Amino acid sequence: MSGGDIQQLQTYRCDGCGAEYHVAAAAEPTVVCPDCNQAAKPRGDPNAKQEYQVGHAKYVEARRRLTEAMERFEAGDTTLARGGFNDAATELQASVDHFRSAARGATSDRVSDPCQRARDKATCLWQAVEWLSGAAYAAENGDNSRANRYKNDATQRLQASREYGELPDPDALSA
Repeated sequence: MSGGDIQQLQTYRCDGCGAEYHVAAAAEPTVVCPDCNQAAKPRGDPNAKQEYQVGHAKYVEARRRLTEAMERFEAGDTTLARGGFNDAATELQASVDHFRSAARGATSDRVSDPCQRARDKATCLWQAVEWLSGAAYAAENGDNSRANRYKNDATQRLQASREYGELPDPDALSA
């Protein structure tokens, strides 16, 4: 390689056996572990920050959809509310997956810890949204007792999510 062709070394970790590989490549190659034949994933704080950024965007969209669905639910439009809760649940599930990947791939606590807290907060919200969707469905079917129980369960998960504080802006993660 000439001086202009030097590429940054990327670290990949196999999810199957935990082996790590160092790869020099301009693009993200597919690295297959020769020990267990599973694809290895990029590892390191810069990659974790990228995963966190995607998860954060999904989380923000989920919160927007949750707010809209709550407004519809409180207004008695349970069918549209349920659709909004389901959309929010999909976005939250995706954000949890990205935050989990970010926490797993981070190499420092400065990046790993906020990613883990984000995963935990998004998981609580995801659970709350699932309960709210059930409450909307029960209300649609006239089962107000069940709707109230589900709404109370959702309220507990929403309160639990507050214990994790606000998610840091992706640019605030220090590597």
